[in-house]
Amino acid sequence: MENKKESPSLLIAGFAVMSVALIVVLFLYFDQRKESRAVIAQLQEYSGIMEVKKDSLETELNEIILQYDALRSNNDTLNMQITEQQEKIKKLLTMRISDAEKIKRYEKELLTIRDVLKSYIVQIDSLNTRNQILLVENKDLKNVHAKLETKNKMLEQEKEELTTIKSEAKTLIAAGITPVALNKRSKEQDKIDKVTKIRVDFTLRKNTVADAGAKVVYLRLVRPDAVVLGAKNAGVMEYQNSQIPYSASREVNYEKNDLPVSIFWDNNGDLVKGNYTCELYCENKLIGSTEFLLR
Repeated sequence: MENKKESPSLLIAGFAVMSVALIVVLFLYFDQRKESRAVIAQLQEYSGIMEVKKDSLETELNEIILQYDALRSNNDTLNMQITEQQEKIKKLLTMRISDAEKIKRYEKELLTIRDVLKSYIVQIDSLNTRNQILLVENKDLKNVHAKLETKNKMLEQEKEELTTIKSEAKTLIAAGITPVALNKRSKEQDKIDKVTKIRVDFTLRKNTVADAGAKVVYLRLVRPDAVVLGAKNAGVMEYQNSQIPYSASREVNYEKNDLPVSIFWDNNGDLVKGNYTCELYCENKLIGSTEFLLR
């Protein structure tokens, strides 16, 4: 009977121990849960910080890509290097690794990328400075070229003027031009029905700058009605890029000294009364003229 009385006590004691154990377990559970939540919160906060940092680094890398674009110039070598750096950054941004590893790689590569970017900026500044110098030098060269062109034109003009002056200086001059109408006995006669030929006397004046040698002198006798008297052996001569008729000609040997010359024209029946013009030409130039009257 005594044993039966003790059994409920043992049950109560056992229940009490289990209750205490349960309380302890529950306390430990809730405490551990609290700590777990704190750890999770810390991990979430850290993950957020890492995400922000990763985004910031990616933004900076993308901005550097744009900065590289702004550095492009006419320098093909430098442009190629810039493209290589941009491709390197783009490849870095597309790597499939953890955020922590990305941040580590980004931070490591950014040091090199920033240095390269600075070196390119320095190169471009140097190129721009050099280009400015070259532009100034080019402008100076253009000014010099323009001055030289102006000077050359002036020299060409002076050369042409000197050539003209020299040509004029070499031109022969026929002085003392005297047309004489002759009858069949070679006596002077100014009546048309008695004239058989016309003799034109003149002197080729001394000219030390003229070319010596054979010269052909052409005679043109122009009637009052502007008709040029012709002859059997007469033809055309060149004068100022044109072909004009002449009445007679003679070849002489000019030695740069005064040379008396006479040219004859045989009457072919074309004479009319009035004032005639007598013109002499040599070497494509008019060297003298005069007028005379036939009655």
